[in-house]
Amino acid sequence: METGSLTRQQKLRTLCRDFCRSAYRFVFPPACPLCHDEVDAASREVDGRLVTPVLCEGCSAEVNPPLGNRCMRCGIPIGPFIRSEEGCSTCRNLSYRFDRVIRLGIYDGLLRDACIRGKSSHTQPISAALANLLWLSERENLEAVRLDLVVPVPRFWTRRLTQSHHQAETISRVLAQRLLVPHARTLLHKTRLTPDQSELTASQRRKNLRGAFAVWFGHRQISGKTILLVDDILTTGTTANECAKTLLKAGAKRVVVATIAVVPPYRH
Repeated sequence: METGSLTRQQKLRTLCRDFCRSAYRFVFPPACPLCHDEVDAASREVDGRLVTPVLCEGCSAEVNPPLGNRCMRCGIPIGPFIRSEEGCSTCRNLSYRFDRVIRLGIYDGLLRDACIRGKSSHTQPISAALANLLWLSERENLEAVRLDLVVPVPRFWTRRLTQSHHQAETISRVLAQRLLVPHARTLLHKTRLTPDQSELTASQRRKNLRGAFAVWFGHRQISGKTILLVDDILTTGTTANECAKTLLKAGAKRVVVATIAVVPPYRH
């Protein structure tokens, strides 16, 4: 009797959940945060979990075209017959401390526009949708890493006073939720305010960020752990490298970088 009662309760909960979801979709049809077109509700569920927000099929195809061959170490496009486990001609001689880059696409076209728009304080749904698309596209690679923690690239605390939305943090939070891995938002800190990297040369970028990050109270939390370091845009890899160096020095076993867009070398 008790077993049958539990079964009926489970069925009732399932019916109520499905009804609530259908009602929500009817009243608030899902819309693409980039173009605002309606999104097919069926595409928003994976393994019984609701994936939201997401981009429409058209925007998804434009920001994430069919995968070409890419360097496993830095993420840039490479020729179809080039092996890149140890890096490509662009990054092979660079002393990156992270193992590899998992990315959505190249910083160009609609993806570039989406990354720029996603930085605004009122456009968090764009950042979250890009993170969901990264997870949907690279789920197998992300899960194969066997992650212990997800950590965003931090910014100096004064930036929060002028810009409330931190895109890397939004992306990392979504990835942590999808991957069912703890989100260590405050583990890594930026210790000083630095000039904007975009106006500096590669050597100036390295000097600018040297010693600019620290792990203050989380050494036990990361000892022997594999960490997914998340940023919105990867340009030369300098920021990610300095963060990875700091995490490894604090005891992390391995650092893998996840990013929405990689800037090709000709645009540095």
